[in-house]
Amino acid sequence: MAQKTRMIHPVDAQDERLAHVPLSAAYTYAYLPTVLDDEGRAKDQPSVFNGYLWPLRADTHTTDAMIGDISALVEAGLLCRYTVAGQEYLHEPAWKRRQKIARPVPSALPGCPIHNKTLDDVVGETLQKVSEQVNAFLGMTATGLDEAKVRESVARIVEDVTVLVDPQKAAFYGQRVRGFFTKTTPPVGELPSQEPGGSGTGGSKDTTGEPPPA
Repeated sequence: MAQKTRMIHPVDAQDERLAHVPLSAAYTYAYLPTVLDDEGRAKDQPSVFNGYLWPLRADTHTTDAMIGDISALVEAGLLCRYTVAGQEYLHEPAWKRRQKIARPVPSALPGCPIHNKTLDDVVGETLQKVSEQVNAFLGMTATGLDEAKVRESVARIVEDVTVLVDPQKAAFYGQRVRGFFTKTTPPVGELPSQEPGGSGTGGSKDTTGEPPPA
């Protein structure tokens, strides 16, 4: 675990979260980045941290004290502990905002399942919430409302918004919305086939027999 040059922010002195942890935890937080990799991750090894960060005071600041420091920082939300495949890790959630690495080396450690979600993870969760809200809304409205058109309109909106971010996946995410509504969601990474002359969404047909709104 090689130590690297890192930034210490002067605003930390005004951080109320840091002000409420023990002084030893504040010291550990200031220098812990020197033993984190370029993505702010490390194996959760308090004894190793203690040897690097408290080398001349190991007799007074023991491994147990380091465990207490890390626990206090996690409780304050300044660090995050997580487990992947039985191995324990920790990382700094605000790493990218606090540290500006000139030539970062990709981490060899797995990312945090909570803070390092992929775009597909985030979009998938968002689409699930949208579909649930629309279905709940339709369930409370009058029966005369054209549900098929409402759902198709939501899917089209998702496609239009996604085009601005990732045009190649616009049709895919639109189809995912339709899948959520019909309980036939295509798995992440499986792009829907495009129909000749169509919009490329591969969407479900309007049950009213009328073409979906443009």
